[in-house]
Amino acid sequence: MRAVPGSARVIGDLTASLARCWWGLSLITLCWLTGCAGSGRLEFASLNFKAVDPPAPHVSPIKVRECYWWADQDGRVWIAMQRRQTSLFSPKLRFEFQLSLALERLPAGKARNYKLGRRELRARVKFGPWESRFASQVGIGALYRESGDRLRGSLRVQTTRVSLQMLGGWSKPIRYLMQGSFTAVHDEERGRPIAEATESAGWGRGASKRPASQPATAPVQSSKCKVQSSECRVQSAKCKVGALNGTAPH
Repeated sequence: MRAVPGSARVIGDLTASLARCWWGLSLITLCWLTGCAGSGRLEFASLNFKAVDPPAPHVSPIKVRECYWWADQDGRVWIAMQRRQTSLFSPKLRFEFQLSLALERLPAGKARNYKLGRRELRARVKFGPWESRFASQVGIGALYRESGDRLRGSLRVQTTRVSLQMLGGWSKPIRYLMQGSFTAVHDEERGRPIAEATESAGWGRGASKRPASQPATAPVQSSKCKVQSSECRVQSAKCKVGALNGTAPH
């Protein structure tokens, strides 16, 4: 049975509408997955030369699902990225990766390279009760201006990683190579909380060393020990004098 011309036009219009809807949904999905919240991929490789296993000699990748940038009042450009994922086995086993970069001013042109030292990078990894922190040592990064007020970047940096121990305090540092690339969208409101999380618990960029494992009252305890040690030396001196004079110390 042949379709009449009017029916053909209706079918054609319906097909065109479905095609437009399909492309619209595809663009929204693509924006949600990559463009609107930023994205990135980082790789980690242990630089522990004392043992090969553990950890196994391989590169560990992390895909970042959010990446933002903004400039502060001093003109520094900030990059903040994260990935959060809840385990299917238990909601308490939630994986969180957060990283922040504090760099000099934005590129004056289309691109700029940056030297990375001890202050530029902070990262935090948490999985359930386990937590690790990363801090940069030396490396290089780059930023490229993209359309839509976005920044594309890459980095290669040597970092130190410490892990929170069950009895308190941080483990000895282990060196890691971190490298990767990212695309950041301009959003300070969502990016700043990520940067603050990477600097929490004493990991601010002004800290030259990792936070101490002892509580804040440790210096007081140390002072008490010094006083007790001085009293012991005085008592010992009295004993020596009493022995020479043939009398006991009072």
